[in-house]
Amino acid sequence: MKYITRALLVLLSIAVFVSGALAQQTREEKMEALCQEGNSTACFKVGERFRTVERDNKKALTYYIKACDDGYMTGCTNGGILLAMKGTPYSKDFKQARKMFDKACEAGEDQSCFNLGTLNYKEGRQSKAIKYYKRACEMGNQAGCAKEKRLKR
Repeated sequence: MKYITRALLVLLSIAVFVSGALAQQTREEKMEALCQEGNSTACFKVGERFRTVERDNKKALTYYIKACDDGYMTGCTNGGILLAMKGTPYSKDFKQARKMFDKACEAGEDQSCFNLGTLNYKEGRQSKAIKYYKRACEMGNQAGCAKEKRLKR
């Protein structure tokens, strides 16, 4: 009887685990389907999953770009960060990152304005960097305030 009880507990545990895994897969598939239908929030969430859980920045970037194109500004910010991390000043990746940051900065994303400051600084454009750091600061980004203050010295 003792062995039967243990076996039943093991089988029950496996059943619960498998059903949970299937539900998770279904949720992920639903998010990807919503993204394909143009839901920018779903695209962003799928991108976040690929970046944080799957650790696949290449796939994450694809979804961030789609989220950005569909109007989800944090997708622009996160996609721009991934591009800037893999690029170098004046590279194609930096140029694409700049476009994504610019779109989000214009829409009021302080982190994108800060990141534009950093891109400009890395490319040797100190006055432009100060401009974007100041803009980020005006939006409440304390790091932007600190960078602007330091560069103005």
